[in-house]
Amino acid sequence: MTSTADTSPTPPPGGGPPGLPPLDRFMPKRSAGLKLLLVCGLALLMAIPALFVYGVVHERTLGARQAMNEVAEKVGGNQTVLGPFLSVPYARAPNPEKPDTVVYGTAIAFAETGTADVQVTVEERKRGIYLVPVFDAEIEMEAVFDPQALRDALPSDAVPFWEDARIYSGVSDTRGLRGDLVLTANGQRLSVEPAVSSGYREAGEYNPVPAASIGLAAAELADLETREAPLTLTLSLGISGAERFALAPFAKSTAMTMASNWDHPSFTGGVLPLEHTASEDSVDGFTARWEVPYLARGVPGAGARIDLTQLTNWDARDMAVRFVRPANPYQSVERALKYAAMFVGFVFLTYFLFEVTQSARAHPAQYVLVGLAQSIFYLLLLAFAERMGFDLAFFLAAGMTVGLVSLYSVSVFKSTATGLKAFGVLSGIYGLIYVLMRAEDQALLAGAIASFAAIALTMFMTRNVNWYGERSPA
Repeated sequence: MTSTADTSPTPPPGGGPPGLPPLDRFMPKRSAGLKLLLVCGLALLMAIPALFVYGVVHERTLGARQAMNEVAEKVGGNQTVLGPFLSVPYARAPNPEKPDTVVYGTAIAFAETGTADVQVTVEERKRGIYLVPVFDAEIEMEAVFDPQALRDALPSDAVPFWEDARIYSGVSDTRGLRGDLVLTANGQRLSVEPAVSSGYREAGEYNPVPAASIGLAAAELADLETREAPLTLTLSLGISGAERFALAPFAKSTAMTMASNWDHPSFTGGVLPLEHTASEDSVDGFTARWEVPYLARGVPGAGARIDLTQLTNWDARDMAVRFVRPANPYQSVERALKYAAMFVGFVFLTYFLFEVTQSARAHPAQYVLVGLAQSIFYLLLLAFAERMGFDLAFFLAAGMTVGLVSLYSVSVFKSTATGLKAFGVLSGIYGLIYVLMRAEDQALLAGAIASFAAIALTMFMTRNVNWYGERSPA
């Protein structure tokens, strides 16, 4: 019985197909350069989990906005208030050859001077896990009119309907009204009724109510046709709303003062206050004072073709305050995620420097685990910030992440000293993240300097590294 020997070729040492030279002849051993390229590639790949976290942040932001809208429906939402003005409808025949063709219009006259004093009380209402700022505002206004201005605003060929002349005032959402609107003329209280205005009118349609983008209330004053003496109107009302309060300039020269218990207002609108007491360290609320002179108002004091929406549109000429939370967790986490790839790169560079300065080696899988821990940090930060405030949430999430990665470094590099070094470096990295999220105006400068310092340190510590590694002898 004969036996046959196995004549199949033996794979060469170092791997590779039979009959070809071993691969390790061409691949350097322990190449620091190849490892750095691999680490950079892994850092870029770790930006993918950050994108998923960004999606979660976007979803939670939409949830917070939905909670805001649900609360706003109950209390009145963003409120814009328009002070009293005079109005009289008229008719005219613009073409003498066609006297049957009648055009209707409305003449409007604003006060010569107007003042408003606003007291705002803000509280946060909870909707699920979200806190929504809602306010109650008590408004006292005074306006001084020249009745002749209304008569002068009528076109020369107009026929006014003085029986439909009214004093109007309004708020953007009448659901927020609290109690009666009290209107007096020279000390005499007037009867106020709702006024329905339609912004769109058919050609030739008569509508005594001026078109406006807000809900109007009207009061009748019988002697506007003949009154010569100045008319002083006072108006008192209470309204509720959510997040934003605004007052449109309702006179040729309008002044408003506001006091509130809210510590962190955001002054918006078309006109900023001349002076205010709001600051980052404020704990007793704020006071503010606005003035809008006639030329800055951008709307004539009287006329037959005045568009009220020029006064009441947001950010046009109004005096507005937005009541916002000082630290929005969603904005802060979103800002931090923009630098996620850079900070993962910082941590990976730290691990790489530990490798090239000592004999221990880290596997690419261990880099991936460290990168995933970085991504989970943002989830922890978002989840904690929704419940306990941003600062405490950051230090808790950062402490958990730094502690985990530092303990893992002890296992990876078999050195307690390396773990302590990792703890110090990671603490500095997360401190930088906190600075970037808090100092929004200086974020780019701080990030650029930190990136330069990280690259400079890496160059210095690896200046004597043999990037090519060692090749196997031929």
